[in-house]
Order: sequence, then C-alpha cells, then structure tokens
Amino acid sequence: IMYISWHGNNYFKIQNSQHSIVLNPYSLDKNFKYGKAKGDVAIFTDPQGVGVSKLDEEAMVITSAGEYETKDIFVYGRQTNGHLIYLIIFEDVRIAFLGEYGHQVLTDKDLELVSGADILLVPVGGGAMANAKEANNIIGQIEPRLVIPSAYQVKELKNKADALELFIKEFGVKPEEHDKFKVSAKDLPQDDLKLVILKPQV
Repeated sequence: IMYISWHGNNYFKIQNSQHSIVLNPYSLDKNFKYGKAKGDVAIFTDPQGVGVSKLDEEAMVITSAGEYETKDIFVYGRQTNGHLIYLIIFEDVRIAFLGEYGHQVLTDKDLELVSGADILLVPVGGGAMANAKEANNIIGQIEPRLVIPSAYQVKELKNKADALELFIKEFGVKPEEHDKFKVSAKDLPQDDLKLVILKPQV
C-alpha cells in the first residue's frame, strides 16, 4: 500500500511504510518557498529545480533521461521537446509523471514509455504548462486508469493558473477528493477512469 500526497505546483510525495519519493519539490512562484523535502529519491522534470529545493543529503537525485533503480523503486526518464517525463514503478504500480509539461502532444516514442500507466500525474493549469483541453488530450493518449491533476490555482499558494473547475468540466469525470490518496496495485480501477483530486498539503 502506498500513499500519494500533493503539495501544490507539481510537487508530489509517494510513500509506503519504508520508502518515499518526492517529485519536483519546488515552487513555481518566487513568492512561495517550501521547507525541506524528505525522500529517499527526488525526481525532477526540470534539472534547475534542484538548485531551489531543500533535500535530504542522502536522497538519490534524478534529473535526466535514463534508467534508475534503488530500494525496489524503478524510474525511467525520457527527454522530449525540452521536457523530461518519467515512468515510476513502485509497489507494482506504474506512475507517469509529466511535471511542467507544455503545449505539445506526446510522440509515439514518448508513449512507448508512459502509455497505459496506472496513474497519471498531469499539469492542467495552463500558462507555460498544459491547459485543461491539452491535459485531456494527453489523458486520451496515455489511457491511464487514474488521473491526478496538478499545477492549477490554489488559494494558499496565490499562484497564477487556471482553476481546477475548467479541467473537471473538460474531462467530464466526477472527481473524488482526498487529503492523501491510498492506493495499491489490486485496488486500481479496472474499467472506469478515475479522477482523484488531492487537497494541497501546504
């Protein structure tokens, strides 16, 4: 069993009883800073994010394309159109993480990595990143079983981004809300596509 929490922006934490992974543990707004991110593995879609993140000294830091393995965590990174995208395999669950992904569609090569992922973490707030319509197209390409949106407007962060409602309307799936989302491979939805909204832990 693992838990996924969201801290605003594209900052996620995935953990089980033994290990934890932090994803993009930095703010996209210079007026807001995060405290120290605790994780065995820290994954960045933007390598410049490392310089503005506070990490555990012993964390394994991943900032480039390639294959990585540590503590039963498998990470596959790919460079595409100036962006990094990742597939993370943790507890037999395949998680696609797009970080600050922008306005382009995924190529066939990208889809070889992330197509059919169990969980998709995707930005939906527009600006430099994918907007509601583009995120919806990406979901159609990847066909995950569960979608968790990120990088939308959060009042605690005062960030400039589109409202979550725009994405929910575009996507057309009734969301379920969680503080932290508890998931295991056997609990993943088999037939329906699920939309999970995480309350930002900020």
